[in-house]
Amino acid sequence: MARTIVVTLDGAASSFGFSRLDRKKLYATRKRIPLDSDGDPCQRATLTDDGSMLVTSGMTGQGYFDGTGRWVQTSELVGLDTDGNPVEKHPSTLGAAQALTEVDPDALLNAAITTVYMLDADEVDDALQSRLNEGGIFQFPFNMRADYHVETAFLVANEHGTFALLGDAFETPWCTLEQPVLPVDDDEDDDSDELDFEMF
Repeated sequence: MARTIVVTLDGAASSFGFSRLDRKKLYATRKRIPLDSDGDPCQRATLTDDGSMLVTSGMTGQGYFDGTGRWVQTSELVGLDTDGNPVEKHPSTLGAAQALTEVDPDALLNAAITTVYMLDADEVDDALQSRLNEGGIFQFPFNMRADYHVETAFLVANEHGTFALLGDAFETPWCTLEQPVLPVDDDEDDDSDELDFEMF
């Protein structure tokens, strides 16, 4: 069954198929493929430090080794907070109806967007479509798969289609006039990172 994003507005449900929008879809792409002496594509691999194992693509996603060298599967891993306490694992929101909340543009502008999805409408409530066409912005919780962090998704639309923008809200730290400036100790300056223009 295809995965769908399901949202509700005033009790009316709408569902969308989705696909990730990336640079490849916007600008196309070129790929350079290394070939061996027989003309076959090469596969990237890494040799472990002790030279005993060749690690190929996908192997590191199956699990990890703990400090004693025991193999730990990803299903055994748990999330911890800054105090070392276990955190709650949240289920995927795909296929489960999520309530929409209309927000002002500042909520979207004050979010660090990491992913954009193009939405393909399966069934859209007329009232929601009308408000999207008028420039309305809605947010809802989004979790691609069960994990420990639920992102905020913003539902928007324009003449090119309907989109879900995923990210997290952030606050810009501002300095105030009452906040004193910390003194700088010139003796501790490290200029090792400065560019040496004679190198060019």
